[in-house]
Amino acid sequence: MVEIGVVTCMELPEPDPDEEIQLDAIRQAGAGASLVAWDDPDQDLKRFDLLVLRSCWDYPWKEQLFRQWLERAESQVQIVNPPEMVRWNLHKRYLLDLAGKGVPVVPTRLLEAGSAIPEFETALADLGCSKFVIKPAVSAGSWLTHFFEESEIESARDLIREKGGERDWLLQPFVRSVESGGERANVYLGGEWSHCVVKSPRFVGQDESVTVGGEVLPEDRELGERALELAPGIATYARVDTVRDENGQPMIAELELIEPSLFLLQYPQARSLFAKSCLKALS
Repeated sequence: MVEIGVVTCMELPEPDPDEEIQLDAIRQAGAGASLVAWDDPDQDLKRFDLLVLRSCWDYPWKEQLFRQWLERAESQVQIVNPPEMVRWNLHKRYLLDLAGKGVPVVPTRLLEAGSAIPEFETALADLGCSKFVIKPAVSAGSWLTHFFEESEIESARDLIREKGGERDWLLQPFVRSVESGGERANVYLGGEWSHCVVKSPRFVGQDESVTVGGEVLPEDRELGERALELAPGIATYARVDTVRDENGQPMIAELELIEPSLFLLQYPQARSLFAKSCLKALS
């Protein structure tokens, strides 16, 4: 029997509502499935035919260890999504890559580690926004994601003074459309659009809030497909989060190719497709 390892971490930052759903779906498809923590030193990866990265949600603050594990793991077993795609997607510099190839993304400025107040203020002036977001360039969930208004500029400067030397950061305008319609999280399984949820904005200390039944918008699907075509490798699963610009046109906020929530709890009809996509990747 094919054995699939669903990759998690030893200490989840938050519960994964899809964990048991994914395991059961794979078993229903005729394969064995069990959890394996990427940061477990006693793991035996050779017992698996395939590893599926899912809730490895602590990698942002263990980035180098995760990269090292990925290199070791790929020498022993097939991984999805493929390691070259994972490495590209780890750092949100990929947004700049997509923008450079003509894909509409949320305007983004990269503040490299060691950036100081002058670099921050130049980037903020370049964006020309009164509300903005600062977040790590390697991140998951709402980890260290901060929202600021114009009146809080000194607090933003304090963040850069205190944390600017530790890692790369992204500076982005706060997109007003998320206040009314939220982000649209479009899930792709096996290369095909599967379903959509509407997400509320999420910052430090907040839980994820989603609304099911998000309408599929043709322009969002087209945008997601364009982005996926530009990513290195073939995605077994993906999530493309879109927002609207001032003219109502879609932009990519995130292209999630490592460990995105796929909202299988909310969409039971997608569970078998998830499992079949994993087995298809193996074959």
